[in-house]
Amino acid sequence: HEDRCAPDTIKHLNRDAEIIIMDREPGVPNFIKRFLATNQFDFKKVHLIRPETPMEIAPGLVVDMVTADPAHEYNYQIDSGLILNWGGKTIYNANDCAPYPGGIDYIKKTYGKIDLALLPYCGGSGYPGCYTNLSHDEKMHERERIFQEQMGVFVEAVQAISPHRVMPFADQYVMGGDRGYLNQYSPHPPSPGYVREYLESAGLDDKLVLLNSGQSYDLQDESKYPVEPYRLHTEAERESYIQELVDRKYDYQKVVFRNEVPIDRMLTQARERLWAFQEYKKIYPDCTIYFHITNQDHIFKMDYKNSLVEETPLVAKLEQPYIKLSMDSTLLSMLLINHMSWNMADAFIDYERVPNVYNPQDYVLLNHLRI
Repeated sequence: HEDRCAPDTIKHLNRDAEIIIMDREPGVPNFIKRFLATNQFDFKKVHLIRPETPMEIAPGLVVDMVTADPAHEYNYQIDSGLILNWGGKTIYNANDCAPYPGGIDYIKKTYGKIDLALLPYCGGSGYPGCYTNLSHDEKMHERERIFQEQMGVFVEAVQAISPHRVMPFADQYVMGGDRGYLNQYSPHPPSPGYVREYLESAGLDDKLVLLNSGQSYDLQDESKYPVEPYRLHTEAERESYIQELVDRKYDYQKVVFRNEVPIDRMLTQARERLWAFQEYKKIYPDCTIYFHITNQDHIFKMDYKNSLVEETPLVAKLEQPYIKLSMDSTLLSMLLINHMSWNMADAFIDYERVPNVYNPQDYVLLNHLRI
């Protein structure tokens, strides 16, 4: 994901570093390998490692890969979990990939005891904050439901893997700029330390490792350096940070494209590309996508079951099931030319989803809607 794999970040890395990437089966595009090549990042060496195929890349250092859950289609295409076995210690870094039964079975069968598991404990997305068909109370209810669900998934993963130590990982998430007010609906807690009470209730808190920024942990003697108590950040501290970001501008706000930019032609061309992908995969979800261009009062309709994009009257009744995405023309243009990712622009778009049922495939396909 671009929050940790973006050109402006990667360009700062030492080119003498060796890069580890999960390899894909023949015929399946490796987006990360392509990303490095496109941006001309010529590192010393790139290790392509097939999933569930341990490889010794240096004396005594064995690297292994675990796929994301195949049921999570977008993560499965671009993401991976990493296993390091070195000096008699085994570390499992799940990254953004919540552990799933097949992966857990492989890890336990192959490595037995995991010394340290780095596990995601909460996700970040535009739901429910950016969904305009939900009331304030409904958003708050969804926030609590998702939070409790994700804490439960974290605890279940710890129980299933049974590592010697576990660290909550892949955090933290806030919306900045003029949409910061939407953070009140975010299921993401202000600090990874919030998992403690859930591990305590399951009798697993003795496994928990929490580190402050800049603090390190020695797997050999289980010591921390520097020696200091863990600092649990509060909602008030997060809100203070959000206020610091209130004047932050994003690319689509710094540059305003002229109204003459042909959104309809760009959408049509991007739709052709997406349709070719759908035809190749034989994927035709029962969902209609509507694009509401807020600064031009246009609505374009895209039915996943056919190849068309057509303008529809503003007052027309929307065909269910549907997802309506509202944004200005500059943001949509940047998404269509791939200057921004649909995945990462989630928090900048206002959504309306009827019925309010999440179908991952509807969102995965949007990532292919680009010129």
